[in-house]
Amino acid sequence: MKSGGVDQAKASRFFYGWVVVAAAFCVALVAYGIQYSFGIFIDPLKADFGWSGALVGGAASLFMFSRGALAILTGRITDRHGPRIIVAISGLFLGLGLILTSQSSTAWQLYLFYGLMGGFGLSVAYAPLMATVSRWFVSKRGLAIGIVAAGIGAGTAVMSPLAAHLVATYGWRLSYIIIGLLALIIIIPGAFLLRRSPDEKGLLPLGKAEATAGDEENSNIAKREDSLTSESAGFSLKEAARTRAFWLLLAIIIFWSICVQMTMMYIYPHATVLGIPWGVAASFMSVIGISSIIGRLAMGAVSDRLGGKRTLFICLILQALAMFWLLRATDIWMLYLFAAVFGFAYGGCVPQLPVIAGEIFELKSIGEIVGFQMLGVAIGGAIGPFLGGYVFDVTGTYNLAFLVSGMCTIIALILLTFIKVPRKVRH
Repeated sequence: MKSGGVDQAKASRFFYGWVVVAAAFCVALVAYGIQYSFGIFIDPLKADFGWSGALVGGAASLFMFSRGALAILTGRITDRHGPRIIVAISGLFLGLGLILTSQSSTAWQLYLFYGLMGGFGLSVAYAPLMATVSRWFVSKRGLAIGIVAAGIGAGTAVMSPLAAHLVATYGWRLSYIIIGLLALIIIIPGAFLLRRSPDEKGLLPLGKAEATAGDEENSNIAKREDSLTSESAGFSLKEAARTRAFWLLLAIIIFWSICVQMTMMYIYPHATVLGIPWGVAASFMSVIGISSIIGRLAMGAVSDRLGGKRTLFICLILQALAMFWLLRATDIWMLYLFAAVFGFAYGGCVPQLPVIAGEIFELKSIGEIVGFQMLGVAIGGAIGPFLGGYVFDVTGTYNLAFLVSGMCTIIALILLTFIKVPRKVRH
């Protein structure tokens, strides 16, 4: 079977792993585009129902928490049964959740349809996709993960201006129906192009055949790559949870997520408070999305050379600088500069999280481990939107929220310096 896989891998000029990457990219584009366009709907919801910023932000907080908490389950299902069915089911929930959100007339309906149903739908858009792509690549793994993560930036660049245009033209209710239908027709078909691992196609991960061939010097590399791609090698979730590195990485993700989710949720309302027209304010989201694509691709490739930890450190420094710049940004050009730097930095961070998890814990339970780490995104995502809305209710501006975001990034930087690869006894 292995030799046949090697022969196939050598003979084939096209590697199916890139189809998996493309499908995962499309799923991430739509799913995260929906998530990061919620800020467009905040003011229309407040205006229609007279709700406070904290109440509306709470729906986004519930969305983020349910999405992150359920990622543990969807990551485990992906490890055991593959991504196709769970991604398709989640796409169905996301699309229907948005269509039902359009009919909301009370806060509990918004929380149920958007917060819970939508959150479940998005739970597949990170851990299952990243774990699946990781299994297909030995060489170019950082690049492949970076491409999938670029779907998040593409979604931000495309969906936020689209949502702003739809809301301005048709209102928020019809806009959610249109976006919900878009989720159904893209995510579900994309799910059926995914494959759990190269074994399903009789192939080896990209680069493994080369690593296992050659002289004695290359055999040392081969042994390392075998351990990285073997289904039985590495830490289980239970073993990983006994290490300090596991909990440090979780804490880093929490503080990083508070910053990212609060900023992404309120940069559009913040710009409108400054008197900037809605079209220009939406374009800041596009710049963030486009520059985050560049960050994901560039820093995904950089991580192949420097490793995930060093690359994440660089990205967090840039993110902190962007947040403190935002506190002084009042002119349009200053906000565009913020958007470009912040987008590149936060985008560059995204692919490093599964890369670091793979470097530390290997691939035995990578979907489950990355899924658990998404609990950090859930916690940070639950804090950020609610806190930002509450701060605005009290102060009338988002400046204090952005200051807290910058400080959270500094804390993440400090914690990162303490992460060390744990030792595991081999049997």
